Amino acid sequence: MDRKAKLRAIVQGNIFTGIIQFLILVSAVVFVIESDRERLEVDPYKTHFVVLDVIFLVLFSIEYILRVYIEPRKRDFIFSFYGVIDLLAILPSLVLVPGFRVLRILRFLRIFRIFKATRFVLAVDRLAAALREIYQELLALVLLSLMLVYLAACGTHFFERDVQPDKFGSILDSMWWAVVTLTTVGYGDVFPVTPGGKVFTAFVTLIGVGLIAIPSGLLASVLTQARVEREQLEESEEDEEQD
Repeated sequence: MDRKAKLRAIVQGNIFTGIIQFLILVSAVVFVIESDRERLEVDPYKTHFVVLDVIFLVLFSIEYILRVYIEPRKRDFIFSFYGVIDLLAILPSLVLVPGFRVLRILRFLRIFRIFKATRFVLAVDRLAAALREIYQELLALVLLSLMLVYLAACGTHFFERDVQPDKFGSILDSMWWAVVTLTTVGYGDVFPVTPGGKVFTAFVTLIGVGLIAIPSGLLASVLTQARVEREQLEESEEDEEQD
């Protein structure tokens, strides 16, 4: 076994994986605690958080370099989902390096470190495969949703603009109501008061409920099919081993 193969076995092994998962959890907890202490005018532990950020920068950078090194197709890995997530886990900490202060605006991207954990969840791969299989249907639903938001905003603007000009005075103002209503969130901060507006809202809400249910049904169908196919494959492999 050559050096790269040995290194690949270590990086993909349980011990290395467990260490990275632990670091991801710790970095997420530190990020939450640090955000709570930002409101303090004087924080005696500020230096500690900086040191921890440097440690995470070094460790995650080493992991990223190792993963790029062991990959036979490095370009594909760098621009893959996991490659981009790994890079986003590193970039925000570069603000600590002299000359990279301009990247300070990227510090909030530290939240992406938690997404590194998706690498170690096998079900995520199946979910990604299911999404790729129905991406055309999902794209069509996104376009349809944007059209419905536009039409709903136009309709409620027509019914409510004279009664509530501060809330529905323009189509742009009405779009917030349209998004909240079509997604069935319903914050209640903006709502129609005219009879026509209420009837129109009832139709929009019914459409929104159906629209939200479609992606869930598509995804559930594809995941169920993938699970059945996987079980059939496992059964066939077991039968071959018995023969």
